Amino acid sequence: MHPIALGSLFIECNHFGGCPADMATFQRGGLHRGEEMLGLTAGTIGGMLKTLQDAKRTVTPLLSASACPSGPITAECYEELKTEFLHRLRKALPVDGVLLALHGAAAGEGVGDVEGDLLATVRSVVGDDVPVVATLDLHAHVTEVMVRHSDALLAWETYPHADAFSTGKRGARAMFDILDGSLRPFQVMAKVPVMVGAIHGQTDPPGPFAEILQRGKTQEGRGGVYSVSVFLVHPYLDLPDMGGGALVVSDGSPEAAQELAADLSGEYWQRRHELEPELLTPAEAVAAGLQT
Repeated sequence: MHPIALGSLFIECNHFGGCPADMATFQRGGLHRGEEMLGLTAGTIGGMLKTLQDAKRTVTPLLSASACPSGPITAECYEELKTEFLHRLRKALPVDGVLLALHGAAAGEGVGDVEGDLLATVRSVVGDDVPVVATLDLHAHVTEVMVRHSDALLAWETYPHADAFSTGKRGARAMFDILDGSLRPFQVMAKVPVMVGAIHGQTDPPGPFAEILQRGKTQEGRGGVYSVSVFLVHPYLDLPDMGGGALVVSDGSPEAAQELAADLSGEYWQRRHELEPELLTPAEAVAAGLQT
């Protein structure tokens, strides 16, 4: 067996405000190179490492770069991070798979779809026969490029977020399932032009998003469905084809993935008005708060 390469680029960007993210931003947030990553015990990377280590799989840690929400990543910063990441990946070859902890709402100067660009480049390095699995925040802007150049994308399942570690474990297990042949992944993303902010975006019911997510999760393990992710999309990006919806990973069943992804996204569209928050003036908001 060859090692599994492990890496991360995790940042949520805002096109409408915030300081651009440079290397200093990532150094403050968390920049770990190579063996330094093995000391990460929390978050998505922590969950991935724990699962890989428990299975006694050899890991080649590449680069983990995370930062607090910011403006877009500067062109110089993204080029530096990407170049180092790919240099480390090429040195690690051959690998059995590439496991990535991504956000899905990163954006760079001149590169709108950062995650798609990174996944496409990883695919060009490792080829079509090496599985590439990535985890995403449920606010991800999932693009066609991201879906095309990965074997499986799995999203966090809680908002407010409480499952980074367990999602990392799910990502690693998906990699194992692909490698041992028990999962022949086929994934479909169905998207509708709806953007939802934090209000009504919670994953604990009651609420339209929570109910759509729960209905999707009940389908896992049935009829060839392996994984269901439902996305809100980060509304403070300014990119083409934005919207929320569902991504379904099936075990060798394109029909199952297509049908369920379309069904869940159709409900998302039908319930779009329920996702709109009630807007108050400042005076009304203060009065409502005083009554609570």
